[in-house]
Amino acid sequence: MQNPVFSLSSVSNLTLTTVNAARGQRNLNAKKNLKAGKLRSFARSLIYINLAMLSAHSWSAESLQQAWDLALQRDHTLAASQYRQQSAQHQVNAAQANYFPKVALETGYLRTEYEPAAKLNIPALPFLKGVALPFAQDSAYYGGVTVSAPIFTSGKISSGVAAAKAMADATAAHANLTRSELKLAIAQSYIAVLRAEHAVMVTTSYISAVQRHETDVQELFEHGYAAKHDLLATQVTLANARQLGLQANNALDLARAAYNRWMGRPYEQVVQLQDIVNPTAIDDKTNLGVLLTSASEQRQELQELSKQGEAYKSQAVSVRAGHLPQIGISGGYSKLENKYLAEDKGWWVGVVMKWDLFDGGLIRQQASVLAANAQAVSEMEQDTRERIALQVRQSWLSHQEANARMQLVNKAVEQADESLALARERYRSGLAPNSEVLDAETSRLQAYSNRDNAIYDRELSRLQLQHAAGSL
Repeated sequence: MQNPVFSLSSVSNLTLTTVNAARGQRNLNAKKNLKAGKLRSFARSLIYINLAMLSAHSWSAESLQQAWDLALQRDHTLAASQYRQQSAQHQVNAAQANYFPKVALETGYLRTEYEPAAKLNIPALPFLKGVALPFAQDSAYYGGVTVSAPIFTSGKISSGVAAAKAMADATAAHANLTRSELKLAIAQSYIAVLRAEHAVMVTTSYISAVQRHETDVQELFEHGYAAKHDLLATQVTLANARQLGLQANNALDLARAAYNRWMGRPYEQVVQLQDIVNPTAIDDKTNLGVLLTSASEQRQELQELSKQGEAYKSQAVSVRAGHLPQIGISGGYSKLENKYLAEDKGWWVGVVMKWDLFDGGLIRQQASVLAANAQAVSEMEQDTRERIALQVRQSWLSHQEANARMQLVNKAVEQADESLALARERYRSGLAPNSEVLDAETSRLQAYSNRDNAIYDRELSRLQLQHAAGSL
């Protein structure tokens, strides 16, 4: 007896054959129903056990906030930006130190070949003509303390301090930007692990479902109620499903390795992460204009570039001040070992002015370099502002899409489950071809994958929108 082939032209014949053989297959169907019931009971038991285990270990699951705290503490890029921030603050302190007096101690020993002397030439005393009169010793110790302080520098010091402060603010903004970008990158890695874990669960369920269907087709084939083509097609689908399982497990290992690198753990270590069951999202009614305003005020890239421009402008003013008068005061106490002096030590004080009238254009060119850099930073700031506005709009639209998808995927999952159940029942009754069951299995796999992707895309789009608005 040849096996019937499931096709549109043979549905009626297969139905008739099934009806005629119903009595003979009644016991077989009863056994299959009993077997299916046991499998469903076993599956429910596994689900309950897994839920209990998850509840028992939920306290140890790592949250996204904990991941941020741990990763940011050990990240080398963030540590480097923080050290640069400290360096910039030291530069501010160095610029402010120019306001304070400078104290210098000088001492030494002087030795000459001959004792310094002056020749006398006094017309009233011709007999002294040509006589050498010593005025210093040929060896002597000298020393002194000098105190100097600026009085007026034409804005050179104040502009230098302003430039250092602006650069320190720019460095702080860059450190905050680094922190925000790292948080987004860590969140992406965190969500990638959750996405991969659910992909493994979905593919495992898909493999199990195809295996059960393959068992049913095998039994029908052995009793002559299924074509060999159906059995082969089901076995091919099962092989493909197992390949998807291998790929899903490999993707999970890769995602965990990437995540563990942020945490400083062994790459193969398995960490329990808190799943995103009902992610909170920015209100759908959030005004795009409010987000754009927030980004314009809080994005660290704009603050960094703005402060860099201020720093270059202040440096240019400080350099130009070098062409203006510089006035300072100095004083101190000095001693020179000299037996020919009536007093070889004493206090002194003076006022000093310096004014560089011509330097070949050096100061002017240096100031022009800084002014051009300030203009270049201004252009970069404007370009960055435009790109941020586009990024906010794109993130907002992506978040709206993700929220809209959430309203559809749960319904699609329910419909896919129902469609698969109907397809299996129709196939067992001889009313549908095997391909309909396989297509229903594939549709169910896609529906569950779409549901998981929608959940994690929504959470990721929420974080990306926060980052774009400058609030992450």
